[in-house]
Amino acid sequence: MKSRYVPVRYFLIAFVPVIIFFLESVITTQFLTADLSVSVDIMVKNWPWLETSGRFRYLGATWFFASLALLVFVMDLRDLWLPMERKTRLAAIAVLIGIFILAVLPTIGHLQDPEGPRNFHRLGKAIFEEALGRGSLPGCETPESRWLLGECGNRPVISLLVRMMDVINVFAGLGVGALIVGMILCLDEAPTDGLDAQAFQLDRNLQRMRRQLYLSGLVLTFGIFFATSWMRWPLPMIAEDHSDAFASLVSSASLFTGLYISVLLLSIYLPEALVLDGRRRPLVYFAAYTPELQDPKKRAEWLKVRGLQSDPTEVYKSGFALAAPILAAFAGSVPISV
Repeated sequence: MKSRYVPVRYFLIAFVPVIIFFLESVITTQFLTADLSVSVDIMVKNWPWLETSGRFRYLGATWFFASLALLVFVMDLRDLWLPMERKTRLAAIAVLIGIFILAVLPTIGHLQDPEGPRNFHRLGKAIFEEALGRGSLPGCETPESRWLLGECGNRPVISLLVRMMDVINVFAGLGVGALIVGMILCLDEAPTDGLDAQAFQLDRNLQRMRRQLYLSGLVLTFGIFFATSWMRWPLPMIAEDHSDAFASLVSSASLFTGLYISVLLLSIYLPEALVLDGRRRPLVYFAAYTPELQDPKKRAEWLKVRGLQSDPTEVYKSGFALAAPILAAFAGSVPISV
């Protein structure tokens, strides 16, 4: 089996999603309130068991997203284990580690400052603490008692929320890093002679890129479901007179997150797509001047068989994959009756 070779310069593409990540951080810190003031008076006074409905959604979304992210990471490790040029493998590992470190920086910050700002504070810290404070965890008889991820604290379910968020940051770092590296590895180059050999190599890269795009869309879409699961957690405990107003706040936050994830997905996919399209155009041009392919029907068939002809179906599939996080955000904003 030939060793895969991706020029090291292509791994600089990883800076594109990193820039999007930092831009999102600037927007949220500079233009959004770190701790939105929402009065707990809008909550119902009875029925503390309603908290459990949000907990079911949160745990389910956490479990599924973590599983998908881990699966993608394992698949990427498998690709890195295959025959590959040493420089390519080292560059891929460096990008994977770099993305992972960026993803876990918030978790490190939370470990150093447990009382620091959290994402859910932007939807009302008091609301979340009051809503989740009504729940309990098995074995948490006192604040000093311990559960799976540490001390229970005064509000055990808040402890569950924040610590599972920190765990998800770790899995997200592994998963997103693997998605970025997997996409860059689709730019594989091989020294090939002849138009047919070059077309075959390009077709194989295009197929890999599409599979990677669909996988990225799937993982990041369930990342949106995870985000909306914690955003909607207090909603069943909001009094009927105020539920529409709070649901509007949650929907806006969900759509903002969906747009950010879609832009992140686009930043992962678009540079590689442009590079491969730049490789496709010369092949189409040379095919037009190849003596054996002067007949238009024969040339069109040659291009189609080798995946060099535009396929509207693939365009629709790619568009749907790129829009999936936004669609998931819309789905997450649909009211849920309780």
